[in-house]
Amino acid sequence: MIVRLCLVLAAVLAGSTVEAEPMRFELGGADGRLPRSAFIQASGEITLETPKEFERFLASLSTAPNLVRLHSPGGNLTGGIALGELFRARGFSTEVGSDRFAPDYRGILGGRASERVPGMCASACAYAFLGGTERFLDPDARLGFHRFYQENALANPTTKMFTGEDIDKAQTTTAYLVLYAVKMGVDARVAVTASQAGPNEMRWISVDEAGSLRITYDPTAWKPWRIETYSRGVVAVSETEDQSKRMVAACSKRLGPHVILTDKGQDETWFKQNRTCATEGRHPVFGTDVDPNQVQVMRGRDGGASIMFRLPTNTPSLTTPALLQSSDYPMACSTHAYGGSRENFEASVRVALRNCY
Repeated sequence: MIVRLCLVLAAVLAGSTVEAEPMRFELGGADGRLPRSAFIQASGEITLETPKEFERFLASLSTAPNLVRLHSPGGNLTGGIALGELFRARGFSTEVGSDRFAPDYRGILGGRASERVPGMCASACAYAFLGGTERFLDPDARLGFHRFYQENALANPTTKMFTGEDIDKAQTTTAYLVLYAVKMGVDARVAVTASQAGPNEMRWISVDEAGSLRITYDPTAWKPWRIETYSRGVVAVSETEDQSKRMVAACSKRLGPHVILTDKGQDETWFKQNRTCATEGRHPVFGTDVDPNQVQVMRGRDGGASIMFRLPTNTPSLTTPALLQSSDYPMACSTHAYGGSRENFEASVRVALRNCY
């Protein structure tokens, strides 16, 4: 395992010169604070003992939320990687930030009532963060990387003290950090980003960077629209990161302009229920009204189910990529799971439908 190798290669490596209390874990969250209401708040410096402390904390709970909220200046690199691997092995999601007491709400799962406030996760904490099966970074949160280092070298930066073995260990450790990042589904370029900041500096990651490097990961997020060839034409396609949901906009001689939504996690019963939820006799599809008589429910080719909307003959407005969403829908039918992506939306769909209009 990566962690065992790092114990040999990086036991003397640290990630932060900021002294802080060792990381502690508490149940946090409050009812009415959706989404991801309940979480485990992890605050403080990461040590070699932190992964074991986390396991002991989990063992003390009868029920635990599957989200860990990290607020830490860093600490021991080996401990951070081990904590990240533990998050992944146990199926925990991660996010960056702290929390504070919320007297107007009730706690969840027996924990204290608290609400999210901005926080930071830097150095060794950033590597622990990468272990989350889902990883969230709010715009006001701070996630930072920098080059790892040996503390004695930092204290005497101009002194010649490294042996060939030290240099070999440093290169090997770098390789395993890259391997760990890739194993967690993160773009290997994160190592280059981390190298841009020295041990006394921090390379803070923007939300956009985090997304492009896959440092953050939301399996339910919709990918940008793209054009794909199909038969003798093209279609516009968008799908969720985990590929469980898919939207396709197309034009054919037999069906005319149409949109097909597939959800591998649902069966035909769910979409048949959605079909009856038309608002004032219409379904909002990409901002255009569709008559329920022009809606068909099918079994999905690769599992799950599909629902097809045949668009009217007039040019669609394409004001929103959302499907099956309306403030007037009954709660049992309305869902935010099909919000779609705005990126490349209008341009891609118009290309796919241009032969119909």
